[in-house]
Amino acid sequence: MAILAGILLVLAASAFIVAPLLTGRAAPLVDGPDRLAALRELQTLRDVTYETLRDLEFDHHAGKIADADYEELRARYHAEAVDLVGRIAALETDGRGGAPATR
Repeated sequence: MAILAGILLVLAASAFIVAPLLTGRAAPLVDGPDRLAALRELQTLRDVTYETLRDLEFDHHAGKIADADYEELRARYHAEAVDLVGRIAALETDGRGGAPATR
């Protein structure tokens, strides 16, 4: 009788463990590691873009970059910074009225 109870216990535990694999349901990662990793990556890219703009400004004032090249590069990096800030803001807000997400 103890052997039968042990077999039933093992079968029940096995069914409990294998059930999620057989149903094929995945847990949603709405606010999980993927979102946080994307946010950190965008923040890093934003910081690099800001630093590049500062270096560009310094190099222009030092006379290392021509005015035409400076204007072109400044416009390009400024547009990239605006895009990154917008993407960060979109990730930081949740779907409930645009309130910032808690960290």
